[in-house]
Amino acid sequence: MIASLEGKVAWRGPDSLVLDVHGVGYQVAIGARTAAQLPQAGQPVRLHTYTYVREDALALFGFLSVEELTFFKLLLSVKGIGPKAGLAIISRGELRILKRAILQEDAALLATVPGIGAKTAARVVLELKGKLKHEIFPEESRQPAGAPSDLVTRALEVLTGLGYSSPEAREAVRQASAGNGGSQSVEELVTVALRGLDRG
Repeated sequence: MIASLEGKVAWRGPDSLVLDVHGVGYQVAIGARTAAQLPQAGQPVRLHTYTYVREDALALFGFLSVEELTFFKLLLSVKGIGPKAGLAIISRGELRILKRAILQEDAALLATVPGIGAKTAARVVLELKGKLKHEIFPEESRQPAGAPSDLVTRALEVLTGLGYSSPEAREAVRQASAGNGGSQSVEELVTVALRGLDRG
């Protein structure tokens, strides 16, 4: 299994590139967002890769970040989602937007991906929502609710982890926590904050 490759871009196209690693050219499938961020031919780049092996196929799929690769693997765990469909979903928007859509059960965004119908989009949301919650709120089910300041701190960490700036996160959490008495969980606080950020 090839976990990552580092070399020079020998050739690049809209959905793949050839990476020259010490004289060996590796063809790697990539998404549209990755393609837009790649350096020009002859420049160095490091890709985190997923090795797809089947009886009649052997292919590499490349990503610029570990987070994208991890999310890609999560998508592949959903019935009906293969590597090409997973790549198409990741190419649809920023990772934080895709995760937010799943956490808020917004299958409509995923259904706009070419080749992903409404039923498949709904399945992605159904199967991945719990996994993403476990990733983002790993302590929620094992610890009692903390003090309001602890909830705010954790909520800020989650929002900045989803790609929001610190000022955006602070203002969203401030608005979300206003008038609730500090009784909600981190998950509830983040959910309300995300709605506010969506409206903004």
